[in-house]
Amino acid sequence: MALLMFRTFGVIIVSFIVLIMYVLHRKKNGKFIKRKAVNEEEKINNVMAVVGLLILGIFITVPCCLDIPYLLSNNLVEVTGEVTQGAMSGENSNSERRIHIRDEKTGEEHSLKYWGTGSDLGDKITVRYLPHTEYGYVVE
Repeated sequence: MALLMFRTFGVIIVSFIVLIMYVLHRKKNGKFIKRKAVNEEEKINNVMAVVGLLILGIFITVPCCLDIPYLLSNNLVEVTGEVTQGAMSGENSNSERRIHIRDEKTGEEHSLKYWGTGSDLGDKITVRYLPHTEYGYVVE
């Protein structure tokens, strides 16, 4: 649970730092950039920076922000079922992994990322994860 909080709030903080740095760069007579873009290459770089910030905000920061109420209330999605995809059997090293689990109650397939060791296909496990970022941990 602590890893989920650290990851979620860390991503939000880094996103806001990047946004603040960009705003400071764009500010007229700002601390970092003293002139406006004069040629086409600089203008393209500015457009690419805006597009990158939008992608960062929409696909990373917003889902993290939407997961904050679930973290604070400890109301994560809990699924018990069989591992159907993405298992790394035989691997005992910790790393970030993505697995798919078929819920034994509903038959619905859930996909999530977690930090831990691999599991075998067909293993019955219980996981808890955040619904928007799909990041969680294995309970059993």
